Amino acid sequence: MTENQQFDYSNQELVSLILKQNKIHEGHWVLAAKLTFSAMNIASLPDGSDASPAGVVALTGIRIERVAEPQPFSLNAAVLNPK
Repeated sequence: MTENQQFDYSNQELVSLILKQNKIHEGHWVLAAKLTFSAMNIASLPDGSDASPAGVVALTGIRIERVAEPQPFSLNAAVLNPK
């Protein structure tokens, strides 16, 4: 039997897992991405004889953030992870 090599999670599933892992039982929380932006030259021809300036965005992590008021996409820790 083969072992599962990939696991997909929705944004809400990630927030829920992080709330439970960190034993958070109150507040409204949203998912946030930590991004790094940089610029570089990227070859635009297959032989590498030409390059163009380009922007690069790297995902360097994810986090959850508590929000003061419930939002349409926030999750309530008291409901998802009651004490």
